[in-house]
Amino acid sequence: MWRKQNRKFSLYFRIMGLVMLIVGIGLIADGIGNYVDQSRQKGWITTAATVTDASSQVVRYPTKGRSRTYYTIVYEYEANGEIYTGSIGHLLSPRLVGDTITVKYDPEMPEENTTILSPNTRDLVTLLILGTAIAVVGFFLSGGLELFRNLLRKKHTEEPKESVPKTDTGFDSTAIAKIPAKQWVPRLAAWLLAFVAVILFVKFFLTSGAADLDEFRNAAVATGYTAVDSTEDVRQRWGVGSMLIRSVSVHEDSLRLDYCRLDSADGCRRLYAAATLPITGEVTEGNTFTGQVYAVDSPTNFAAKIRSGQIMLYVYTTQEDKADVLAFLETVGWWDGKKASALDMD
Repeated sequence: MWRKQNRKFSLYFRIMGLVMLIVGIGLIADGIGNYVDQSRQKGWITTAATVTDASSQVVRYPTKGRSRTYYTIVYEYEANGEIYTGSIGHLLSPRLVGDTITVKYDPEMPEENTTILSPNTRDLVTLLILGTAIAVVGFFLSGGLELFRNLLRKKHTEEPKESVPKTDTGFDSTAIAKIPAKQWVPRLAAWLLAFVAVILFVKFFLTSGAADLDEFRNAAVATGYTAVDSTEDVRQRWGVGSMLIRSVSVHEDSLRLDYCRLDSADGCRRLYAAATLPITGEVTEGNTFTGQVYAVDSPTNFAAKIRSGQIMLYVYTTQEDKADVLAFLETVGWWDGKKASALDMD
C-alpha cells in the first residue's frame, strides 16, 4: 500500500513540477516580449489624456487570507484632430474622472496607445528572476535533473538501463506518503473550519443592520423627504465614474443626503479620505471596527461624511434641522444617538 501511495505522490509532484516549469518559462518569455514591444515604442508621440471613467475590482487571495483592490481607468486623448480612447487596469491607486495623465500613441496608427512612456526595466528584471526561480524549482520537481543525468549515463556506459543506480534528487517522497492520516486530517479539517468561521463572522457580524439603498430611499420617503436616484449626478460631481455603483440622494432647501455604494471597500475608503466638507467648526471624529465618521458643526450648519464597507454617506443640513436629520439617520442604522456618532454601519 505504501508503495502505491509513494508512486501516487511522486506522480503528483512531477505534474506540479512540470506546470511550474511551463509557468516559469512563460513568465520569462512574457517579460522579454513586453520589454521588446516597449522598446519599439520609443518613437511614439506623448500627449495629455483625460480620465473619463474609473472602476475597481477586489481580488481575493484565500491562501494568504487577504485581498487587494485593483483599479481600471478609461481615458481620452486627441491626435490629428480626432478623439481616441484607451484604458489601463491593474492599478493600485485610483484616478478620478477629469484627472489628466500622460500617454503616448503611434503616429502611424493613433488608436494604438499606452501609458508606459519608456521601457520598464524593473518589470523585465522581476519577471526574469521570478520566472527563473519557478522554472528551476519546477525542473527539479518534475524529475528533469534525474532524466538529464540518466541520459548522460546512458550515453557513456554500456550497462543495461536496469543497472543504472537511482539518482538522489534530494526529495524523499516516501516521507510524505508515510505521514499518518490521523496527523494531517484533523489539521486540515481545523483549517477548513477556521476559514468557514471567518467567512461567517465577516458576513453576519461585521455587517450591520444599516439600510441598503432601496431601504434608505423608502425610509426617506416615509419620513417626508424626496429621495431620487442620483447615480449619474454623483459620478460627475465626485469624479468617481463607474466606481460608483449606485447612489440615492435627498436634495431639499437646507438638506443634502447622498447615500452611495461603491464597487469596492478600498475605493470607498480612498474617496472618504479625499472628501472635504464645505464648512469649518467643531470637529467630531471617530472610528469603529467597520467604518469611520467625520462631522463638523458650525454656528449655522452641520456636515458629516460617514463610511462603512462599500457605503459612503454625505450629510449637510442646518443646525435648526440637525436633530431631525440625525434622528432619521438613527432609524436607518447610520447614527448612534447615545454615542453621538455614526454607527451601526454596513
